[in-house]
Amino acid sequence: MDKYSLITKLVESELSAFTTLYKKSLQGHSPAFQSMIDYISEVDGKKIRPLLLLLTAKTCGQINQSTLDYALVLELVHNATLIHDDVIDNTKQRRGRYSVNAKYDNKTAVLVGDYILSIAIAKAVMTQSIPVLNIISNLALNLVDGELAQLINSNNVVISETYYFDVIRKKTAVLLSSCAQMGAMSANVDEATIEKFRLFGEHIGICFQIRDDIFDYYEQGEIGKPTGNDIREGKITLPLIYALEYAPENESKEMLQIIQNGDFTENNIDSLINFAKNNKGIEYAFHMMETYKQKAIDTLADFPETEAKKTLFNLVDYIIERKK
Repeated sequence: MDKYSLITKLVESELSAFTTLYKKSLQGHSPAFQSMIDYISEVDGKKIRPLLLLLTAKTCGQINQSTLDYALVLELVHNATLIHDDVIDNTKQRRGRYSVNAKYDNKTAVLVGDYILSIAIAKAVMTQSIPVLNIISNLALNLVDGELAQLINSNNVVISETYYFDVIRKKTAVLLSSCAQMGAMSANVDEATIEKFRLFGEHIGICFQIRDDIFDYYEQGEIGKPTGNDIREGKITLPLIYALEYAPENESKEMLQIIQNGDFTENNIDSLINFAKNNKGIEYAFHMMETYKQKAIDTLADFPETEAKKTLFNLVDYIIERKK
């Protein structure tokens, strides 16, 4: 049995209940949107975020209906933002097939994303929980803030490790931290415990994004992402940030000139990728990913060594070791 199957086994019935709830939430809508929503719901992903939320609740003691409801809200938010992100990044493929904007068009994709986000908000209101609504509203603010900051600064060439981590906390880590936070909330634990899981989720969210960014420096293959795609869009991620800081000055100046000029020809992208690899940018990114993994583990050091906690940590390993 592979690692993913072992992870899902502990919450198999609950994950199945979540899947049923999720699919039901995407049925019975406006005829104008239903065929498009059906296209989105046909793909069954790895469900990393619902898994995190379910395993967090299990680690805290119990999975209940609130756990499933919270998982539904966050997965809807996640999928809405993916649709919007594909428009922003002009991504043509998602999970091995046409993205919504490629199959239809950008205007349609934005509206479908808005529609799914509206479903998420309606489901959040149905929980009748002010803390849940606070988390969802803060999540939305951070997601947009992170994307907007990255979009604006793709034209201004901000190359700073501090800035990089600030952006990925907002655009990626905040969603995983919300999953862990709301998973703990659903199990009715105290505020201190909820905060520990929020921080745990943030740390593994940072790991998730660093792993995603490393993919950009390798051949597409089974990764499902074109080599140099981030660089082509003016997104300077951790491997290149590190190389620019610590490589010989003459090399760094040459690479920085390419970035500042936005001269992203295929040859120049290859040069930037090789520059990052040759100057230990990839090694540094892996090092930072392991550092944040350890921070996540340390955050839950006081929790009993249960099967649920062990499986939760296996999920962290899976996120770091995944191939796409």
